[in-house]
Amino acid sequence: MAGVAVVIAAMGAWFVYDGAIGYPKKNEAHAIFAAALQALQQEGEPPKAAEWLKENDDGEPYIEQFARGAGVKLASSKIEYVKSTQAKVEAVFNKEPDKEKAAAKAGEIEAALTAKLMSPLYNETDLNTQFGFAVVFFLFAGLLIGMVAARARVTFTADDEGLGRNNERFAYAELTSIDWAQWHDKHIARFAFGATGWTLDGWHYANVDDIVAKVLEHRKDFTMPEKPAKE
Repeated sequence: MAGVAVVIAAMGAWFVYDGAIGYPKKNEAHAIFAAALQALQQEGEPPKAAEWLKENDDGEPYIEQFARGAGVKLASSKIEYVKSTQAKVEAVFNKEPDKEKAAAKAGEIEAALTAKLMSPLYNETDLNTQFGFAVVFFLFAGLLIGMVAARARVTFTADDEGLGRNNERFAYAELTSIDWAQWHDKHIARFAFGATGWTLDGWHYANVDDIVAKVLEHRKDFTMPEKPAKE
């Protein structure tokens, strides 16, 4: 369980990294592309979706060429947005028989394209979401570590005199029942001493097998059931 807690804490740290460093760095890189696109816009009407997607002889869309010329690699999410915009424009012309109405609707769709391309990859909500996930993962990891620490304070022992759990002691004769229901599947045995019950979990306590063997040595009236055959 401690290993699981470490993995979960590491995932939380990854969310912190994305929110504090990873996402802002990607936004900074994209800002270079946005500045180049803004300069292009000031010179005249920016390319439409179809123009951005026009490929050169090497099969590279113009938008990727433009980004490379600005010194950055464009995020795939922006390229996918251009493709979805073009698909919407084509759908408008296919469904609207009136060419003027179709052109007007397509123009509205295209108008949002440049603003979307210049917008940051991640906004404040995206960054805060990463921190929120980190808090959840850290809390969960802390809960697991707390459970491990609590179990670490519990020590089971077995000797010729009887059984012990920390300062609690019982003679073998005081053992009234053993629940083997989860022994073969989960390595869990439950001992009952009248109204008092102990749960020995082999996942958390390394000496469970030794304790069970000691009990069966001193209490011949208890037997471990055979492992059921798989169907």
